[in-house]
Order: sequence, then C-alpha cells, then structure tokens
Amino acid sequence: MAPHNEWYLNDCVLNSYFTLIKKHNQNVYAFDTYFYERFKISGYDSVQRWTKKVNIFSKKKVFFPINVLRFNFAHWILIVADMEKQELIYYDSLAHNYEFKIQCKIFDYLVAEHRRSWVRDLPIEDWNFVKGFNPMQSNGTDCGVFVCTIAEYLSRDAAFNFSQPNMLSFRKLIALELTSQELIKVDEEGDAFDREITRITKKFLKNNLILS
Repeated sequence: MAPHNEWYLNDCVLNSYFTLIKKHNQNVYAFDTYFYERFKISGYDSVQRWTKKVNIFSKKKVFFPINVLRFNFAHWILIVADMEKQELIYYDSLAHNYEFKIQCKIFDYLVAEHRRSWVRDLPIEDWNFVKGFNPMQSNGTDCGVFVCTIAEYLSRDAAFNFSQPNMLSFRKLIALELTSQELIKVDEEGDAFDREITRITKKFLKNNLILS
C-alpha cells in the first residue's frame, strides 16, 4: 500500500477502499470489483445473493467499479447508479473511451434486481444513460486512483476539484485512509492540496511512531 506513483491499484485496494466508503456513508452502496464479471458471464442468478441483506434502491448512489481492457492493458472505470436522479453514469479517466454496452449490462442487472425486490419492473423509460464529466489521467497507471477518488467525492456530493498532478498525493491519502480506516476530507485544491496531504501524512506517521 505504499503510494508509489507508478503502481497500478489492484482489486484488493479498490475493494478495501469502496468498503471504507460504504462504512462512512450509509446512503451509498458499492459492489466489489468481481461483481460485473460474474454477472456478465453467469447471469443474475449467480449474483442475486450479493444483495440479500440490502435494498440497493433505498440508497442514493450505487457504485460499480469495473475492470476493462484498454489497448490490451487492464483499466478501471466506474459506473454509478444515481437512484434519486434515475441516471446510470459512466465515469472513465481515459479520454475518448465510452462503452455503452457496459451501462446496458449494469442496467440489465438493475432491472432484474428491482423485479426480485419489488416484484415489478423498473420504470425503464424514466432512466437516462449518461457519460460523466470527470478529470482525466495522463498516464497508464492512475486509473484506480481516479476511480477511488471520483467515488469518494460522489459519495459526499462534492465537486471534482482535482487533476492529474494531484494523483501522487491522492495515493498517499488513500494509503493513509486505508491504514487508519477513516476517510479524510481535504478542502484545498492544487498545490495547497498536495501540501495539506504531506502535512497530514507526517502528522499521522509521527503520532503512530509515538504510540508504538
């Protein structure tokens, strides 16, 4: 979990971070990174038990972190079901990429889940498929950092105020949050954000060295 700026975040990191988001906000729900592939290959019956104890339609937002292939490389994207706005939003930090079929597949799941939960069909005509606007990455390794950060901001309805130059600081922040099991809100932008993360990290390390 060291915040090296060339490390690709794997599924373990993403799943741990999305679990942390759920823990701190009861209005959102997140599926793990294995969900989409299981549903795509094996169908609804193979995943219906995943929501046995939760009604996803009672949440404000539902997150689907998904791993796809981009130019023969693994890449993270995020699909968000906004239950209040009735929108299925596609977030991708690589420019010029948009796979409508992935949204359609997720919507197929929502239709099946709604039918199981409510014994009636989801009002398909009321839903919109949207391409989300989000900051873009300029390398091949930060997609997981973008997905985690986009989801955390969306979970608290915050505006995206970050960009590629902040990603090393966000790596540090994610590592710190996973270690402390607390989400840390930082309001600063740009260089001020980077300085604040450095300050918080140093303080955390100092306190833990004292405690140990």
